[in-house]
Amino acid sequence: MTTLQELHNRVGNPDLSHWKTRKMLTVAESALLTSGFDPLLYEEFSDDQLLYELRRYQPQNWQHASMLIKSISEAICTNEIKAPRVIVEYPYKEDWEVKEQIEINIEDEPYLRTTLTKIHRDELSKWLDKNGYFQPTLKEISTKKVISTIQEIQNNNMRLLPEPTYTTPLLEIVNAVVDKFWKGYNPDEAMVAEKQIEIERWIKENYPETSNNYIAKAIDRICRHPSTKTGGNKKL
Repeated sequence: MTTLQELHNRVGNPDLSHWKTRKMLTVAESALLTSGFDPLLYEEFSDDQLLYELRRYQPQNWQHASMLIKSISEAICTNEIKAPRVIVEYPYKEDWEVKEQIEINIEDEPYLRTTLTKIHRDELSKWLDKNGYFQPTLKEISTKKVISTIQEIQNNNMRLLPEPTYTTPLLEIVNAVVDKFWKGYNPDEAMVAEKQIEIERWIKENYPETSNNYIAKAIDRICRHPSTKTGGNKKL
């Protein structure tokens, strides 16, 4: 696997330090920065135009940039990379749509707008590390330290790892439900689990701007203890 530093070495270790304060990156920006390109040089291109430009002029690392765009898109559609903003453009529709990540799957990957859909830096960093883009010495560092430190690439001070914790409105609801209904729940102690309908009602009452019936039901299913998924309270 070609590492991030090797990709940057191939293109002369460009100075990309002006990107270090950006905490959110589009799929296209993520792929270009990883491959050693400055996204500012391509910001006027649409998704198809960007791929065409790379294929037409074939600069060093153009294959990596093109495939990374597709690979990161797939990772978003399969929830391997979390994305607070997913934008898709389906054929025969007048305009693109903003969707929650829970609403899409791998079949939506061809329609994902890579120049508009954004991910957080720490999501990109974890995905790159998982796929072998970091130097082996970095993999020996604990996850906590990796997230809190700066990855240096040939002294250009490009920040790859962000400081804040990633979250979205839906993740906040998930955490709130776990905190209120499932924290400390132990089925072996004959505890009574809250009914699905009550949890869904609580979600819609406390998060009316974010939730609907579909989202409330999905969140309850995600948070519910496996022992209670057959329905209702446990009989004492």
